[in-house]
Amino acid sequence: MTYRILIADDQEASRKLLKQMISKVAADSFSVIDEAVDGVDLVEKVIQHQPDLVMCDIEMPRKRGIDAIRECVQTMPSLAYIFTTAHDKFAVEAFDLHALDYVMKPIQISRLHLALDRAKKTLDQKQTEESENQKATHRIPIRFNRSLYYVQVEDILFIEKRDRKSVIHTAYQSYSSTETLEYFLDFLDDSFVQSHRSFIIHLTHISHIQTSGKSYLVYFHDYETPAQISKQNIQRIHELMSHFQT
Repeated sequence: MTYRILIADDQEASRKLLKQMISKVAADSFSVIDEAVDGVDLVEKVIQHQPDLVMCDIEMPRKRGIDAIRECVQTMPSLAYIFTTAHDKFAVEAFDLHALDYVMKPIQISRLHLALDRAKKTLDQKQTEESENQKATHRIPIRFNRSLYYVQVEDILFIEKRDRKSVIHTAYQSYSSTETLEYFLDFLDDSFVQSHRSFIIHLTHISHIQTSGKSYLVYFHDYETPAQISKQNIQRIHELMSHFQT
């Protein structure tokens, strides 16, 4: 899984360098989604993007990084963050906020690699725990419109990959998420099947299947929008449907 990073630093050169270093040492695990230029901007962009990790300078205009993070965790308690600074005098205050790490400037690439490796292990553990908890309670977390929704798994009709987002279709509402189809599969049981490279369908809600050129359209009870089944998967879907109907 690729985790999303928000960089916060009032120095453009520092932001650019940090972004380049992250790409060099952890491109498979982390992706920089945006940058904040001060503490106020950081709070606004955390609300907007709901990142997995913030890498935050401490001394910034309008609001200190520590104060901005303190405000962010009020609305997003699961937020992980690493402080970057040229001064060690803030270390105690930073760790009192449960920062994952405290990286001194100028940042050494080996030190950054260590910090990001530590962050990845923490985020992986959180992801596993969250997945297990949501499976137990039959709910799935979905980031949508700057909020985190917990949707009942049994209400999901299908999940569709659309451009760089996933659209979760339920009978009463659709949610757009930046998570991948693979992310959602971790939360779902055997009644969900990836029917197409761009679709995960819920077998228990299927009404009927209709041919459409070289693929198939699958319809759901009391819902007009269909999902798709690829030619390669249609036989397996028929077999699974027979199982769920017995």
